Amino acid sequence: MRTIAALALTVFAVGLMAGCAPAADEPGDAPASDAPEPPSTSATPSSTDLPTLTPPTAPPTNPTDAIPNGTVAGRVSGLGDSCVEVTTDDGTVWSLTGEVDGDIAVGDTVLVKVEALPVGEALCGSGAPARIVSISLVD
Repeated sequence: MRTIAALALTVFAVGLMAGCAPAADEPGDAPASDAPEPPSTSATPSSTDLPTLTPPTAPPTNPTDAIPNGTVAGRVSGLGDSCVEVTTDDGTVWSLTGEVDGDIAVGDTVLVKVEALPVGEALCGSGAPARIVSISLVD
């Protein structure tokens, strides 16, 4: 009787262990692992991935500051009665008509708000024409 009880207990223990082991997909296959699958090496980004920019190899060759329309920034290259000539970083010369504060001198860097020169108003120089709305020194 003890032999039958020991045999029944052994069969029960083997059955219990077999029930806890993961099942193989097909006979002869190794049991499936609970470890997560390695990430795919696919190069397709998801819609939530942010683009990565490469670092620049040299400084920019063109100015990168956005200057709003109606604004001229540059160095004063000439002064006259109610006329200021301003040369921008890209070499454009502006001939600006209007009242100028006495603190502006040739060589100063200025920021000028401008408007179109009204039809019929005399040009004050050979550069791009505009009328001064306000002018300020840039430190």
